[in-house]
Amino acid sequence: MASPLAVYKLIILYLLDKMDGEIAMDRISSFLLEKGYVNFVSLVKTYAQIEDSGLVRSRNAADRCFYSITPEGRETLRMFREELSSEIRQQADRFLQKEGAVLNNEQAVRAECIPDEGGMYKAVLRVSEKGDPVVEICLRVPDKSVAEEICRKWPEKNEEIYNSLIEKLL
Repeated sequence: MASPLAVYKLIILYLLDKMDGEIAMDRISSFLLEKGYVNFVSLVKTYAQIEDSGLVRSRNAADRCFYSITPEGRETLRMFREELSSEIRQQADRFLQKEGAVLNNEQAVRAECIPDEGGMYKAVLRVSEKGDPVVEICLRVPDKSVAEEICRKWPEKNEEIYNSLIEKLL
């Protein structure tokens, strides 16, 4: 039987593989903590180890960390998938089904603050549908805090901005 830390890693890999995209760290943490699989200290260790080992990659955006599975992570999951009980897999599947719309929206709406030359920053804003871009906007601003604020507001304002652009252009 696998160690508890190994099981936590496999649950994370299972969620990421089934989602076939990114999931915010706080969403994964909520699932693991609410189901009582892990305590906070073990969870922090798990995240560090799973990323250091190259099983997942992380991306920070709008004050959140998003994880996606790597090919190495998929291979590890394939080799050790049976270490996850069917009950754990069913709970994870129910979580993904219940939260699917929210998780898909988090994947579809992205905002990144990127340093630019000369001390400037770019707020790179995107909305995708089924992997295809619907809108991409790159705003160059003089201050990091301005770019971060734009990125923070993008998830709640993207539809309004998209509709306004369409209205103005037609």
